Amino acid sequence: TRSRAAAAAAAAAGGGRTYEEEALSVEDATAKLAALSDTRVRPALDLMGKMMANVSKAPAEPKYRRMRLSNKLVAEGLVHVPGARQFLVAHGWRIVEREFLELPPSDDPAAQAAAQVAAREGG
Repeated sequence: TRSRAAAAAAAAAGGGRTYEEEALSVEDATAKLAALSDTRVRPALDLMGKMMANVSKAPAEPKYRRMRLSNKLVAEGLVHVPGARQFLVAHGWRIVEREFLELPPSDDPAAQAAAQVAAREGG
């Protein structure tokens, strides 16, 4: 994991923005989100719910498995809400190519989709 100082140094050196954060357990990421006010966390919950619902409906569809973190709407829900990306990473999503959040394909898409539904429902 990289500290904010290391991320700032990389950006200053031309390395660009990093979206990596310290990995958290599902419980810790959930607690981090729960500590926020409803108005602060609502964009993240709405977007994550939609992402997980889309994966559960169409597990093999690549467009539902990859989000550009620099996209304005995605940034509002996942970049500017502390714990949101950590929650998704704890549920199998990964930061790839420095600016995408991606749910890697699974050998068992049905099980992966079920896990996304369980995460969405808080279970």
